[in-house]
Amino acid sequence: MSTHTPPQLSRQHFTRVLLLISFVAMGLFCSCQQQERYHISGYTNAQEGADPPMVKLVLEGKAIDSGYVHKGKFLLKGNYVDSMSKHIAYLDLPGEEPIPVILTTEPLTIDFTQRKLLEGDYLNKELNRLYDSLDSLGYIFKLKLAAIPPDSTLYDAFDEDFKTSIDDYIVLAKEYCLRHPNDPVGIIASIMLLTINYESLLETVPFIRKYMGPVVLNNSEIALYLRTVNNFYKTAPGTSVVDLTLETLQGDTTKLSEHLVPGCYTLVHCWSGWCRPCLNEMPNLIKAYNIYHERGLNMVGIFLWDKAYNQNLLLEDYQLPWIQLYDPTAQASITYGIYSIPEIMLIAPDGTIAARSLRGAELFDTLDTIFG
Repeated sequence: MSTHTPPQLSRQHFTRVLLLISFVAMGLFCSCQQQERYHISGYTNAQEGADPPMVKLVLEGKAIDSGYVHKGKFLLKGNYVDSMSKHIAYLDLPGEEPIPVILTTEPLTIDFTQRKLLEGDYLNKELNRLYDSLDSLGYIFKLKLAAIPPDSTLYDAFDEDFKTSIDDYIVLAKEYCLRHPNDPVGIIASIMLLTINYESLLETVPFIRKYMGPVVLNNSEIALYLRTVNNFYKTAPGTSVVDLTLETLQGDTTKLSEHLVPGCYTLVHCWSGWCRPCLNEMPNLIKAYNIYHERGLNMVGIFLWDKAYNQNLLLEDYQLPWIQLYDPTAQASITYGIYSIPEIMLIAPDGTIAARSLRGAELFDTLDTIFG
């Protein structure tokens, strides 16, 4: 019985086999690693003229994609990476309020005419439900106002309904925070909670720190609020005053320290023109200046969260006799953890903060204790 010995593979043939196997493997690898993409389509009533309207997709303040509206429709497609889903993106169309979305590989369909999500994944549906709930709260509040009898005291009725609406709003925000502690829906809910009532910010921040995860806590806007509250405690009475870079009314750069008179107490008044409590407090400040300035009280105003031209108009109205500075970047609010204005701080002659948040009777009680 004879045996058959297979022919030896030549080196050239063996090399060809290896290359063929490599190409097949690479093809399989590439097909498995194919770039995932987002897909956003939608409808709009935007008017199409010579220059068709453009929808932009904005992520972290930058437009990452755009597309023209054609016959009331638009389509955006692009490469998707996982980090995109950790942020809120916005669909921006001229003349319309931006619509928030969470980027995903699942198709999203947006109707700008109704400001609704027509198709999307779970997180986008949750985001849509959150905004629908907010709209419902706003509608209920409007109905309450419309039901106020004409002969009633509008302010009292409004104030009571406003408080009730605020409470409902907080309950809604906390519900969504607890349901979404570490995703972009939680970011929106947390921002709702932090911004609905600045007076309660010191109570809200511990809730955010306790229940929310890193995706939420590392969001730049939320991190700024957390930093502001941290700085509020770091600049409590007894701590050293932190210097600020500000502007004079002529637009020149100056420092807060340049306006602290050696050996004197300085009352630092942070305010804004749109702030009704700030304007209501103005008579008390003028009275305090008239009583205590001759006894050695120095005063400095810092105008923030507003435009410089508003400051000029208000100064003409009030004729304030103490120096006024302008804070164009609102660094004073971050540095000193100012979450509510007017913020009135008393700086002692040794450069430490003697008191904070002085208003009304408390302002005069503090100054009386010092000046008699």
